[in-house]
Amino acid sequence: ILETLPSLMSALRMVWVISRHYKEDSRMEPLMERIAWQLSTTVSSLINVRQLFKDNLGGSIKLLGDARAVLERWEKAYMDMRQRIEDSGRDNRWEFDRQKLFTRTRYMAARCTDLLQVVEMLHDMRAMLGPELKSVTGNAAGINDVLERVEAAVVPIESVPFDLFDR
Repeated sequence: ILETLPSLMSALRMVWVISRHYKEDSRMEPLMERIAWQLSTTVSSLINVRQLFKDNLGGSIKLLGDARAVLERWEKAYMDMRQRIEDSGRDNRWEFDRQKLFTRTRYMAARCTDLLQVVEMLHDMRAMLGPELKSVTGNAAGINDVLERVEAAVVPIESVPFDLFDR
């Protein structure tokens, strides 16, 4: 998705310029809103908070980084195209309601950043509290106790009774 967003914006500009129906901002804006909704819905469906902190933390780190990049790129691609339209001086400006287009994607990108920080910290703690530390210290039981407390720290996030991406 990430690589296609600039092309998508170019195609939307073409539709906006050529189409009689979408030429009007009142018709183009709902189309842009639907695209933003679909992006955010897709990201939300791909991220299962109950699975993020399980075994494959490297996969979770990649997933959250990619999700955040897509959500942030949506706004950047829009703003870049808006600037290109303005610089060309040929077409009307894109003056769509940015609150409607980006409020949810910004919020979701911020939550992806928060979750990414937690997953990275858990990844680092698992690596640090591994077999090497146990063998060096000779206190495997103490290290296991600390690791259990670290793992327990993410349980409240895993078990939230609501969607973290809903405001």
